[in-house]
Amino acid sequence: MKLRIGVTGLGRIGWEHCRGLAEHPDYSLAGVADPVAERRAEAATKFGCAVFATHEELVAAGILDVIVIASPTHLHKAMAVGAFKAGLHVLLEKPMAVTVADARAIAQAAHRVKRILTVYQPHRLMPYHQQIRQLIATGKIGQVYHVKRGAFGWGRRNDWQTLTKFGGGMLNNHGAHFIDQLLDLTGRDVERVFCRLGRVATLGDAEDVVKLVYHTKAGMLGEVEINQASPRPGYELEVYGTHGVLWKEVNTLKLRYFRPEELPPIELETSLASTGRRYPRDSAKFYDEAIPIDPQHAVNAYTDLAQAIRTGGEPYVKPAETLAVMQLMARARRDARRIVATPI
Repeated sequence: MKLRIGVTGLGRIGWEHCRGLAEHPDYSLAGVADPVAERRAEAATKFGCAVFATHEELVAAGILDVIVIASPTHLHKAMAVGAFKAGLHVLLEKPMAVTVADARAIAQAAHRVKRILTVYQPHRLMPYHQQIRQLIATGKIGQVYHVKRGAFGWGRRNDWQTLTKFGGGMLNNHGAHFIDQLLDLTGRDVERVFCRLGRVATLGDAEDVVKLVYHTKAGMLGEVEINQASPRPGYELEVYGTHGVLWKEVNTLKLRYFRPEELPPIELETSLASTGRRYPRDSAKFYDEAIPIDPQHAVNAYTDLAQAIRTGGEPYVKPAETLAVMQLMARARRDARRIVATPI
């Protein structure tokens, strides 16, 4: 039997959820909610579902088993807690909430009524991330010690996600995705944090430039760089290990590594007089691989949620993991102290 699912919020991502769920074999899109009448009419025509002006009306209708909350971030806590009180399972858009306290309250509400809570973190579910995990596990690049995630672009963004009163800013918007990815690869036992937040091209009062570096207790280094005021594209994802490096280029994963057993012998020179006044040189045979990203490696968030509901198991993205993302973002904001404005 299909699970009856609803969607609150018919904006950019909410509409994408509707489209995906309408075609998914595990679900019946039973109802949607949005305050804009034109959006409700469009949904009724396209999906043939019930429509409501408010989240509360949709939840109270008694036609759902599960709900997707794709509303602005500052509304997440009240909506999620209300859905759990009504006995629904919840797929919540990222970021989980505006504050760590609100995020924790959402997780506690799910736990009290024994309902599934998962947060939509699509970058961790994507095939390239899953393949990166598998490639790291092969040991080809050795022990990972540094992971970098970047996003670069230029634009004078002017929507609600540029305003701090709505939980906007690139640390929340893109950062919630990328921090989730990095914590999955480095571990979540963060010890130290450095962060700088900047405002350059945005029309809002929230940051559009982020530099975040953290260090785990196990010695792993994570680095997130988001610059939406950069006309030049930069790196996307780089993973450094003791034997090589792994990085993403468009639809390909690339590796360059050496095999430690093939390294020529070398000795430390402690003399202050370099032999022949030469700088040290080393030689190694490097191996290069290019691996196409295979869509079959993706984790489908909807399928995963349906399985968790039916089996009573845990979802792939667990509440504790997303709480770790929220905690790191909060620490980053505390370290940054303020948003440095350098307007164009």
